[in-house]
Amino acid sequence: MTDLSAIAEKIAALRADDDVYENGARVISQGGVPDGMAAFIDAIDGTVLERHLEIMTGSHIVTVVAAGRRLRGIVNVIPPKGKSARLVGEPLSRDDRRMLESVGTLLSDLFSPAPKLTIRNLPAEPFGKSGDRGVAASELARLWDVDLDAEPLPKVDRFLRSNSGLFTAHLHVNNGEVVATSGDAGTLQQIWEDQIDAFLTTQKKLSGHTDGPQLISLEGALDGKQSIALGLAGDDVLLMIYDSSGLGQMHASWQAIFS
Repeated sequence: MTDLSAIAEKIAALRADDDVYENGARVISQGGVPDGMAAFIDAIDGTVLERHLEIMTGSHIVTVVAAGRRLRGIVNVIPPKGKSARLVGEPLSRDDRRMLESVGTLLSDLFSPAPKLTIRNLPAEPFGKSGDRGVAASELARLWDVDLDAEPLPKVDRFLRSNSGLFTAHLHVNNGEVVATSGDAGTLQQIWEDQIDAFLTTQKKLSGHTDGPQLISLEGALDGKQSIALGLAGDDVLLMIYDSSGLGQMHASWQAIFS
């Protein structure tokens, strides 16, 4: 494919009318589809003229500079995260593999768990030197092992991966069989065996229906000191001990993925 035809494809994509916008920002990933890193690299690949791209994750705002389908560097991360302070303002080069690895790790930590990513195209501002061309999107995908054409994970797996930082333990049951665990799964196994059937029977009587995916807080299911949630989605049942401060994020992620 020639460079001209590639540019023509990108222009055609930009003119497509099926994009979703929120408050003037374009939604590039929702519910983990596509994966946050794949969505980010695709946005870089779609940037021909130099632009600052402002990506919002829900908890962070990441601004990068891109041009010619290449990432030139990170302009800012608000609030700072990990090694972001060392990486902001530094032009990227394909020859500096250590820095590229650090940038890839940082962006993955920011983008992959996010239930939603939105992007704004902002005017270009001075960054680095004119000779700092950055690194092509296709090379970033290869270096960071991002499959741009990967099939989306099942919804339950996307929810678990997107919110793994909130859980101290989880139990995933499919068709009555435990298929995955993390943390103190024994405690959740006991709740699954001793309490869930009775809870679901009571809930069905009270609500009259249990159709559709549900995320339910189980107050007092353990010791009153830990927050436990129950997720129901078809044949899948999730039990999770979670950080109570992340309840809003967890519910937003559930809605984004299962709605």
